[in-house]
Amino acid sequence: MKWFLPIILVLGLSGSAVSQDLDSEASAPRLDSDPKIAFLKSLVVPGWGHHHVNPSDWERGQYHLAAEAALLLSYAGLKIHSGNMRQNWFTYARAEAGVDIEPRDRGFRLAVEDYDNLDAYNDYQERSRNWDQLYEDIPANRWNWSDTGARHHYRDLRSRFETMEQQLPALLSLMVLNRVISAVSAYNRAQHSKSAGTTFSLDPVQGTHGVVARMSFRF
Repeated sequence: MKWFLPIILVLGLSGSAVSQDLDSEASAPRLDSDPKIAFLKSLVVPGWGHHHVNPSDWERGQYHLAAEAALLLSYAGLKIHSGNMRQNWFTYARAEAGVDIEPRDRGFRLAVEDYDNLDAYNDYQERSRNWDQLYEDIPANRWNWSDTGARHHYRDLRSRFETMEQQLPALLSLMVLNRVISAVSAYNRAQHSKSAGTTFSLDPVQGTHGVVARMSFRF
C-alpha cells in the first residue's frame, strides 16, 4: 500500500493548482443552492456539490475529489497487478507441477499447494477416511512437484494474489464512504448558506393611503 502515497501527493499538488485557477474566476457563494442538488452532485462526483454551493470556496470538496481520484487510480493499479499475479501463478503451476489450475476450484488449488503429487494427496485422504475428498486419477488431476521449494513458491504466489484480491473490496468501500461523507458535507454547507444568507426586497402593496412599498429582509 506504500505506493499509494506518491499518487496522493501528486493529486494534492494538482488540486491546489486547479483551485487557484478556479478561485480567480469563481462567482460568489450561491445562497439559493438546493441542499438536495448539492447532496446528489457530491454523491455522483465527490466535491461537485461543494463547488455547486460556492465555486470560490470549495477546498473541502477538492479534498474529496482528490481522494476519489487517488482511490480510483489505486484500484485500477491493484486490479492490473492482481491480474498479472494470477496469470503468473497459473503459468507457474503448469510449468513446474504439470497441472492446469485455472479452471479448478480453490480446494484443488490448495491440494496442489499442500502435497507433492496426486498420489500423496489421495493417500492422506484415504488414511483419514475422507472418501468424498478423493480426486480421480486422471491426467487433468495429476500434478508432481520437482522439489519442496517449488511447491512453497507456488504457495507464495497464491498467497500474494489472494492478499491483493482482498484489498479491492476495501478500496471500493472507501470510495463509497468518501462519496457519502462528501454528499453530507455539501448538503450541510448548502443548508447553512441558505439559512445564513440575507436578502432585501421592495414590494408594491395596496395600503390605506394608496400604493406603498413594503421592505422585507430574509435571514
